[in-house]
Amino acid sequence: MKALSIIDQLNYSQYLIHGQSSGDNLLGFEIDANVYFCCMENNLGCDFFYQERHDDANCMLTLCCKFAHNVSHQQIADYLEEKWLQYICYQEFEKHYIEVVNNQLIFYYVTRSISGLGVTGKIVAT
Repeated sequence: MKALSIIDQLNYSQYLIHGQSSGDNLLGFEIDANVYFCCMENNLGCDFFYQERHDDANCMLTLCCKFAHNVSHQQIADYLEEKWLQYICYQEFEKHYIEVVNNQLIFYYVTRSISGLGVTGKIVAT
């Protein structure tokens, strides 16, 4: 029997009852994430690497960021959570989970807008 990944266990797609963001809506979310996580002035040395879209309803979008070498996982988690809650997630609904695997911090998320469209994914930070 195949073990379930953490994304399967979180089953974040269950919160997208009115549909998934796509096209310009998803592009806008990607741009906002890039701007607020890595382009705004920050003291953690966050650089945006790349983003990747997936056909997986539980992980539609992966964002990868690199932080300065002297930044701890706790500092990264605190920073991502603050930016996520303050600027990026939709106000209607959000849920997230953070873990460290193989020296990478992974921030799993789901958020849904008032129109009902939503995004699932993860941020991989090193």
